[in-house]
Amino acid sequence: MSTRATIACKQEDGRYAAIYLHFDGYQDHAGRVLKEHYTSIESARTLVVGGDIRSLANDGTPERFTDGNRAVVMPTRAALHEFARNCGAEYIYVFEDEAWHSHKF
Repeated sequence: MSTRATIACKQEDGRYAAIYLHFDGYQDHAGRVLKEHYTSIESARTLVVGGDIRSLANDGTPERFTDGNRAVVMPTRAALHEFARNCGAEYIYVFEDEAWHSHKF
């Protein structure tokens, strides 16, 4: 069984770019890895721009799907939450205000 998550970053125009994470989306893993290895908006955007992720290694390296989707951009936080629910995400991670913020569904 996988613990799915959505990883997003707030853009300068207030919209949210987001991707799907399939495995190990729980806070003790994905939350920790994001906080340790993606500490700036630039690094968070680079992660998200690369598209959907199968898993995140402990060293922060993303394993991408070979046929994964690119990042989706949503106009509002409500739209972001709807995207996460549609992905079956149990967690959502958003980089904004210079830090990661998480929410469990």
